Amino acid sequence: MKSPSNSFLQQTRSGQKASPRRGAMIVFLAVMMSLFMIAVIFTVDVAYMQMVKTDVRIAADVSAKGGVEALLRTENSTKAETAAKRFLELNTVANQTMKFNDGDIELGKVVQNGNSKKWKFKTNQTPYNAMRVTVRLDDNANASVPLFFARFFDDQNYKPQHTSIAANLVHEIVLCIDRSGSMCFDLTGVDYSYPSGIPKYPKGYITPPHSTGSRWAKLDVAIQAFVSKIKLRTIEPDIALVTWGSDTRLGYNWRPYNGRRFKAVEVDLNLGQNIDKVNAAIADRYNDIMVGGTNMAAGIDKAISILTSPSANSLAQKTIILMSDGVWNTGRNPVSSAQTAAAKNITIHTVSFLSVSNQSVMSTIASTTGGKNYSALNVQDLKTAFEELAEDLPIVLID
Repeated sequence: MKSPSNSFLQQTRSGQKASPRRGAMIVFLAVMMSLFMIAVIFTVDVAYMQMVKTDVRIAADVSAKGGVEALLRTENSTKAETAAKRFLELNTVANQTMKFNDGDIELGKVVQNGNSKKWKFKTNQTPYNAMRVTVRLDDNANASVPLFFARFFDDQNYKPQHTSIAANLVHEIVLCIDRSGSMCFDLTGVDYSYPSGIPKYPKGYITPPHSTGSRWAKLDVAIQAFVSKIKLRTIEPDIALVTWGSDTRLGYNWRPYNGRRFKAVEVDLNLGQNIDKVNAAIADRYNDIMVGGTNMAAGIDKAISILTSPSANSLAQKTIILMSDGVWNTGRNPVSSAQTAAAKNITIHTVSFLSVSNQSVMSTIASTTGGKNYSALNVQDLKTAFEELAEDLPIVLID
């Protein structure tokens, strides 16, 4: 018998090697197809989950904002919750109309967290200025979302939820400004020392404040900075301006003002959208004399009455900015007025201008109401104090 030829042996060997190669390729392609399908499953489901999650967040944000808008417009918590539910139902997620579970709408107050710039929601704290809502797809009020592919590998559906906090911090502010006789003095800190160009006492006492060298002029600069900062806010607060000194009646010797009476307190601007009028009201005081002592309590009491009047918003955050260049020397103790303010949820920030010998009263007024106390030893300090007060005013926020 002939032995196999070399060519036959080579063909046989080639055939034996070809079969494993074809099998390996099939296995490789199967593995690659499996990986490709897993990638498709992952990509489609993750994209869908992200879309649903975004829709849930939008629904929660819109509901919270709508609820707070109704709260501040109606000052009624029941109507606010009704509005939040109505706005939620206007949104659909995964083709279903959204509903709230019990307890998913919470009313409360947003307050500053210590000395930080962050804000904290406190449930049920009044007066309400905020709402926290949670939207859930948890198979209770709203069904969970079935995924396209992952359900074949896992029995659970997607159950996203989102919590939104909306706070529309309507702010009512009374600028409570000292216009006693000392506001016409210069910046030396010496009583009855007037700027250059103003007659010495007694004539200087019945001369309007100097337009650049008086303490009133320096206050004017600080107020202008305050106004500029406020105008940068998304929502401008309601502003009132109160100026105060003491009840004073000039005697016979004070010609041509003899017999004229000055009230301890005057309302230069009623509460409202007056930020554009503040500078003009301050400047208008250059046209009249400033006399009298420092009845600080009278100014605070008038500011309180403005912020608690029927025309004021009971849900607004209420602030008094009290500025004085001296120590109270007539009227009742202003700390008592501060205690009244605190009982009515009114914050008083105090600004002491120049080197007042005893600033403990101003500091106590601020601490009693949860406010800040600024000691402005010069013009720049005074300006900085008012700028910081403007920057600290809260705005609309969503968390």
